Amino acid sequence: MHAAQENLQKLMPVLVYIQTHLDEELSLSYLAEAAGLSEFYFHRLFLERVGETPKVYVQRLRLERAAYQLKIWQGTILDIALNNGYQHHETFSRAFKRWFGVSPQQYRYSYGRTWRDQTPSQQPLNRLITGYTLSRLTVQRLSPIAVAFIRNLGAYIDVDTTYYDRLWRWADSKGLCTGDNLLIGVGHDDPAITPADRVRFDVCISVPERFLPEGEIGYQALPGGHYAVASYTGPFGSPLIRAYDDFFVQLTQLKGVEIIGLPVIEIYRMTRVNPAYVLNHIDIYVPVVNTADGMPR
Repeated sequence: MHAAQENLQKLMPVLVYIQTHLDEELSLSYLAEAAGLSEFYFHRLFLERVGETPKVYVQRLRLERAAYQLKIWQGTILDIALNNGYQHHETFSRAFKRWFGVSPQQYRYSYGRTWRDQTPSQQPLNRLITGYTLSRLTVQRLSPIAVAFIRNLGAYIDVDTTYYDRLWRWADSKGLCTGDNLLIGVGHDDPAITPADRVRFDVCISVPERFLPEGEIGYQALPGGHYAVASYTGPFGSPLIRAYDDFFVQLTQLKGVEIIGLPVIEIYRMTRVNPAYVLNHIDIYVPVVNTADGMPR
């Protein structure tokens, strides 16, 4: 195996672990041990392949997720701090202000829940103008989904869809094509918060079983749980992005549920992802929680 591919293969499971355990210990020693590498070599490899040190990467993901939660959740600042690996309100507030230039409270006041200001009655007209349709939202329980994925870094609108073809060829060579594999996209970041060149989007196909990562192709299990779900029909690009505004406006009308954050999962009801096609069928899944249950931990 080529050295660069082998290095990426060692890092990808660690990157997946980090994004799903931001509220837990993620020290250099712990991550290096998980990768089976010395701290020195892991640090050097991580910086070389990811472009940030492990410490900066973890801190950025924690603070960006916290900023997103400040925009959409009504939980206390301490709740959000604990949910992102900070044990004390003061420690979190200092780190947040250093990163974003304002306190968590100021950020929430300035940017919080902006999508709630849209007028629902305007949305049908918007859909006619932009050439898409979005079904009424329902809340569904999604089982975990095992996927093979290639990570795309960059703006959502510029995702390299040829990754799906590479995944299909790889899955076929490994005997993982079942005839009903799902094409899936997973957005991990809010582009209004995360720098465009750092936005993570996982190009995925579902697989029947767990496998060992291989080069650029990683493994993860998409989280199960309750999701607000709507079906989108239309082109990729800006219409799909605008459909999310419609989605969130509808979400405000659902009683007893509240969005809890990312990732957003898109399941493509097509046999091929083609950006030039204008009648794509996509199910959008956004994680939610019963508001009576409080903030998840």
